[in-house]
Amino acid sequence: MTNDSALDMDVHDINPVAFERALRSASLDLQQIIATVAGRYLDSGRRRYSSDARLPTWRTLLTIDEQVFENRGFRSRHNETVRATFVRFEDSRLSGMDLDEPVDWRRDDDNLPTVYLLVRAVVQAESTNVATQD
Repeated sequence: MTNDSALDMDVHDINPVAFERALRSASLDLQQIIATVAGRYLDSGRRRYSSDARLPTWRTLLTIDEQVFENRGFRSRHNETVRATFVRFEDSRLSGMDLDEPVDWRRDDDNLPTVYLLVRAVVQAESTNVATQD
């Protein structure tokens, strides 16, 4: 039995080991896709996030979220059951934010969107790199 067929079964029949493996694989894939997509919007490598750099807006995060989860490769590599485990922007309390306001990276609500968490990590890593280079 393949991992995909194990995941296509009723939720009570899912092999927990296969599901955990599939979730881990999807998480790693998602991290790479988010880093690539976010890099286009955050100008990674060309403009570092310093105190005078423009912060991304909630609209930018929403756009990244949409592009990442509509990525054909991601959708074809990972079963819907696995993809549905990731918190999307539209499913969180953040969806009611003023989309043109800069993102508040200090949020620590439960069930933060995957894109928020991973882009925050990218931005914080960029800030740390800039601080160590100065």
